[in-house]
Amino acid sequence: MEPLPPAQPPERGPADVADALTRSGAFVECVFHCPVCGAAGTSLIRPAALPGKRCAMCAEPVVVTVLDRFARR
Repeated sequence: MEPLPPAQPPERGPADVADALTRSGAFVECVFHCPVCGAAGTSLIRPAALPGKRCAMCAEPVVVTVLDRFARR
């Protein structure tokens, strides 16, 4: 029986973190910005709702950034 290869550390780039958070299915904290009217804010959103997030002011699609959380030491 061959030994298992060493475990690879998890990827920690911004896209990898956002992907891991959205795959979890839990609420994620996001910052959103509407390029049409300029409205911005933060929100807790379920990952399934991220692609359809729209501006509360003008109903246009918004740019959403998932916030990364760092473990406390």
